[in-house]
Amino acid sequence: MEFVATFLVCLFILLLLVVALVFGRPPVYRPSREYVLHMIEGMISGEQDQDAWTLFVGLPIIHDPELEEIRQSCYELELDAESGGAVSFGSARYRYNDQGMDRLKLLRGELEQLILKTPVFKSF
Repeated sequence: MEFVATFLVCLFILLLLVVALVFGRPPVYRPSREYVLHMIEGMISGEQDQDAWTLFVGLPIIHDPELEEIRQSCYELELDAESGGAVSFGSARYRYNDQGMDRLKLLRGELEQLILKTPVFKSF
């Protein structure tokens, strides 16, 4: 009797797992332009979470080619800081030195222009 009960419980759990895998969606990373702008402004002010920044820089953005160009520029900034060139990692709460912050401000301006050019649409 214990065997049958254990078998049925395991079968039920496996069926729930199969249903979750069949009907579930895979996790995706789709940041919006406004979210990335907020993140860059947080990096400039020194209030941005470093883990969120590393996630943004490290994962390609497939759904928005213009935003991917911004991410690539941020990735190049990160690589420059790691290589120890003109841009280096800053101290305390700021991730980059003055040159890196200037490049971030330029990227913020580019992203603000992209957001202004984004068409507004509604789906009915």
